[in-house]
Amino acid sequence: MFLAATEESKSDFDPHPKGVCKGVCVEVVTKNKQGIPYQSKNEDGGEKKFKLALVFQTEKTFEVEEGELRQCTHWEWFNIPKCILNENGKLHKFLNTWEVDVKGYETPEKFADAVVGRPAHLVFMHNKGKDGKMYSNLTSCSSVDDAEDAYVAKDYKLHNQVPF
Repeated sequence: MFLAATEESKSDFDPHPKGVCKGVCVEVVTKNKQGIPYQSKNEDGGEKKFKLALVFQTEKTFEVEEGELRQCTHWEWFNIPKCILNENGKLHKFLNTWEVDVKGYETPEKFADAVVGRPAHLVFMHNKGKDGKMYSNLTSCSSVDDAEDAYVAKDYKLHNQVPF
């Protein structure tokens, strides 16, 4: 429908299973499907911040239909900092524990080159939101020392991939 007269409810989803798992970064997302950069919601009148998501596919699966399993994915959101060298920033801390070089990247593509395809050991916890829904939180992301222990992505479809 072009102009809806009723609010559309958000689709239900299952949170990522909690616990330890193997995963790999499959995508860095900075824009929505219309090509507009993601921004933080600005309810207090302050400056809006641009956002990025590191998308991880994990070894965990969920059932889509009876007998059909798909790999779980998790989007971890960050404000894009003015300076990545700020040690108190969430993205800086995350990259540091994942052992990714914390340095300036000239373009989103160069940053994606540094993280996409990089395996990780991930730890997920569950929290209940104000709306009563269960959400998964990525609480730890560490590097994989042994390449044979790395998870390899399976059948991942890019978020912003042109459908033709």
